[in-house]
Amino acid sequence: MVQLGKLSIKHVDQPWLWGSLTIGWMALIYTLSDMPAKDFDSTRNIVTWLPFADSLVHIGLFMVLSVFVLRTLVLSRLVSEPLTAYLTIFVALTYGILDEMHQSSIEGRASEAIDVVADIFGSVLIVIFWLLLKKFPSKTQKNGNQRS
Repeated sequence: MVQLGKLSIKHVDQPWLWGSLTIGWMALIYTLSDMPAKDFDSTRNIVTWLPFADSLVHIGLFMVLSVFVLRTLVLSRLVSEPLTAYLTIFVALTYGILDEMHQSSIEGRASEAIDVVADIFGSVLIVIFWLLLKKFPSKTQKNGNQRS
């Protein structure tokens, strides 16, 4: 087991911790969505050269959210692996839709379907990566030294 001082992976791999990270990340997404469009003007000027910057931000935010949701579900062992994959994507989809609905009520912001597509895409990428890790486990996972 990996030791980080007195903190071990066993202490970090707790469903309540990952669930808390999930809720915290959702709060961050909500806070960003709650900001008026004018608050992002300086950032937009920096990334004007990057096509689809807005979609890339959505993909990244929802990839992180999906890692937190997925890890919470895996560690809690409340549902089967296939259901874990579907639930992870469902949570991202639901939160993405709610986020866009909320964002539509903010000054200068609009609700866009492409943002929800980007949210789901980020979630699907994480689920595919997780499934590939399960299909092709590392040497330590094959020896039973780590959880999935």
